[in-house]
Amino acid sequence: MAKKRYWTYEAKKKKVLKQDKWVATLRRQDHLTLDETSEMVSIRGSILPGEVRGLLRAYLEQIRYHVLKGDSVNIQGSGTFYPKMTSKMVDTAAEATVSNCVKDITIGFRPSNELKEIINKSGFRAFSPADNATPREE
Repeated sequence: MAKKRYWTYEAKKKKVLKQDKWVATLRRQDHLTLDETSEMVSIRGSILPGEVRGLLRAYLEQIRYHVLKGDSVNIQGSGTFYPKMTSKMVDTAAEATVSNCVKDITIGFRPSNELKEIINKSGFRAFSPADNATPREE
């Protein structure tokens, strides 16, 4: 049976209309590099870390290439990378130009239903600096 995964959260203060409000936010843990990820993958398989790194770089390059071309790239069990544009509305078709409407263009990621299900089954742990950064289950 797979080990249960937990998200760690903490309360953050926000100002809303000059009043203090509190919200639970996810507390991010580590930022893994390509080298660290390659090392972990190589431990689980019979491939050297350099080979994993090369394969991952080539794979990510292909995702980037296809998304920049306008394609969506689906990674079964994980999700889909796709081109994403945010634009503002205008009153006429003549005004609907890239220079007039486009606010942002980026790459989006839509998680698969399988990944969403795994995430939704995860539990939460509260973060408390007073407990020496030891998360406690909720």
